[in-house]
Amino acid sequence: MSEENIEAEFPLSDEDFDALEKALEESLSDNGSTAELLPPIQIYQQTRRQRLRKRPKAEKKSEDAYHHGNLRQSLIAITMEQAEEKGISELSLRNIAKQAGVSAPALYRHFADKEALLAAVAEQGFMELHDWLVFAAPKEMACLARLRRFFEAYVEFMGAYPVYFQLMFGPELQDRSRYSGLLTAHESSMSLLIALIVNARDQNIFRTDVSAEAQVMACWSALHGFAGLSIMGMFGQEHKLIEPLLEGLLKGLMAHEESH
Repeated sequence: MSEENIEAEFPLSDEDFDALEKALEESLSDNGSTAELLPPIQIYQQTRRQRLRKRPKAEKKSEDAYHHGNLRQSLIAITMEQAEEKGISELSLRNIAKQAGVSAPALYRHFADKEALLAAVAEQGFMELHDWLVFAAPKEMACLARLRRFFEAYVEFMGAYPVYFQLMFGPELQDRSRYSGLLTAHESSMSLLIALIVNARDQNIFRTDVSAEAQVMACWSALHGFAGLSIMGMFGQEHKLIEPLLEGLLKGLMAHEESH
């Protein structure tokens, strides 16, 4: 699926949006589909956000417009936009409230301080990561093909959203235990990898002489490290370097050397 064929203006009409989302979902319905069929994450995200309203486009509105709970989500969206534009260290609650068209007290009704707002953005990142991984690696795929797709999609997401990467795993949040929603969202995304590993073990594809916990940690550590190094520019444009990483991971995990 080329980018020329999927570019579109947003927001779409309901009819055009339904057609695009159906095309995106059908693009992964074939169990033998290759990574090249995975739609660009930016297009996927825009369609999902329009449907789920998880990270709507931030718009300046009057304070009265937020009586139905829209302000919190808009503040998260504005924070992400400003962080992508200026960097996390340059974020100002005053400027975020100003762009939202509300007073500072209105912001503090939703977030006690700056860290609480950043925690909400990190939580949003884990939610979007979870949805992307579920979409990219559907249960209908064969086990090893699904694992490969999962690994590739994880790295792609982190590369596309380095601000999320920094907030989800960086030092900006000193005490993550304060934010139950963040912890739940993190656990939800990790549960996908755990389920994949357990499924491969149940099918005797992966070794069972080592613990599933060790295999999960090996996969996550390798993927997370690769994503971080990619974001830092250590690999340049050599995105295909993920292939030897995957080969090495799978060779260490496999119960035997035959292909599945």
